[in-house]
Amino acid sequence: MIRVTWLVAMVAVAALSMPATAVSGDAAGEALQKRAEAGDAKAQIELGRALEEDGAPADKAASTAWYRKAAMAGSADGAWRLGFALMAGTGTARDVPAGLEWLRQSVNISQDADHMAALAMLLATTGGDQKEAMQWAQMAADKGSPKGFEVLGMARLSGKWGLPKDPALAEKLFTTAAQKGDVNTQVALGKLYFSDAFGREDSTSGVHWLQAAADAGSAEAAGFLGYLFITGKEGVPVDAARGVALARKAMAGNAMEGHYAMGVAYVTGVGVAENLAEGWYQISIAQRMDSQQGLASAGGYLAKAAAKLTPAQLAQLKARVDADAAKLPAAPPGP
Repeated sequence: MIRVTWLVAMVAVAALSMPATAVSGDAAGEALQKRAEAGDAKAQIELGRALEEDGAPADKAASTAWYRKAAMAGSADGAWRLGFALMAGTGTARDVPAGLEWLRQSVNISQDADHMAALAMLLATTGGDQKEAMQWAQMAADKGSPKGFEVLGMARLSGKWGLPKDPALAEKLFTTAAQKGDVNTQVALGKLYFSDAFGREDSTSGVHWLQAAADAGSAEAAGFLGYLFITGKEGVPVDAARGVALARKAMAGNAMEGHYAMGVAYVTGVGVAENLAEGWYQISIAQRMDSQQGLASAGGYLAKAAAKLTPAQLAQLKARVDADAAKLPAAPPGP
């Protein structure tokens, strides 16, 4: 179950995270439209965001057109959103080089450190100039962005993107980002300590950073750590009560790791009364959520449960899984 997801999703940072205002025919919607048409860049962006979330192709095209108007008027936010629209082909033809150029223009205007780190990551992973990518990452780190430290850590850990491999330095860079409170980095660092990425395994540090991330609200970290406490894997002493509590917390956040950890608990009877049917169901749901095929041990637990379930029970469980899996949100793309 050890997986480290490199966080390309980090590019969807603050400027893309605010909720959009619905566009309607009411007075507020009409006023927003008039302000946008009058050249108000903030209104253009707000209108663009609302249209983008409507889902209709024509609205997405209109959304990108409003972002372009704002960008052409010198808006950093407009340029940032236009860059992503071009890179994704949202409402326009996909054009990665043009998208990257608009992102550069945005960052040059805003000097936003997290956006610098996001640009660095995009340049590094889309065939852009790797030297430039690392320059943006360093600038982000110099401004105190944990994402900047994370990108530099990735580069030093892998030996890619124009920087020599240096696991010791990578550990320091990841740790700096984690200490700054970046939850995604805390999750990644915690998992890395259960691998030999830094030349050694360190379960104590791994538990520390996963617990920090779980305390900060990461359902993924809670589920992963819960699994370790339930199973005693990776040198972590079994703590059934703590493991089940973490797994349930992760399930409340609908994290795949939470479903899996609770499924294992039910199948093995650790921390809860044995319930093979519920265990089989939870593990199967986790498999449906696992876009990266990381649950290597799932088959063994499923087989253990299935051996004591009747064909009729299994048929009912499969139907339940099929019905509930159809309601799950789409899994994010793998790294």
